Amino acid sequence: MMVELTYQMILSTIQTVSLMVGIVYYITIMRNQQRTRLVALKVQEEAEKTRKREMIILRSQTYTMEYADAYLAVDSMEDWTSLAESTKLRYEDPKFFAQLIYIRNLFNSAGLLLKEQDVDPELLFQLYAPGAVISLWEKQLPHIIAVRKLFNYPGLYSGFEYLYNQAKRIYPEITYPK
Repeated sequence: MMVELTYQMILSTIQTVSLMVGIVYYITIMRNQQRTRLVALKVQEEAEKTRKREMIILRSQTYTMEYADAYLAVDSMEDWTSLAESTKLRYEDPKFFAQLIYIRNLFNSAGLLLKEQDVDPELLFQLYAPGAVISLWEKQLPHIIAVRKLFNYPGLYSGFEYLYNQAKRIYPEITYPK
């Protein structure tokens, strides 16, 4: 039995082989892309873990006696309403004023990080106790409003305010003794 090779048969065989090579090539490319995506995803996850570790380390370095003194001084202030009426705080009690600015800027920065989605809210509220954020904001609100009006700067400490609003939204059950 002899098979006669015709031009049509050879062309059909070449087309079939070409199609098979194309399919194998396409599958190989798809597998390589999938591997590349997986590697990129792992690199991204590691970078995120590293960023979180760095944030925890940086935050732990702010827990100093200076922070503790400032936090306690600001938290123990009782009459924020009369303080709101005073524009001379920085001259009357410069140490307390410095502590107040330190704490407000710390929480303002944390709120800005959260607002810009540079940090995971769950992680942030593990580093900054939501009860402390809520308490400090609610106590200081009369003074912050007065300072905003005094300087005609309604966005002053907007990061701190955002942090407070997120703490209230995420942890509505938290209450803090006044």
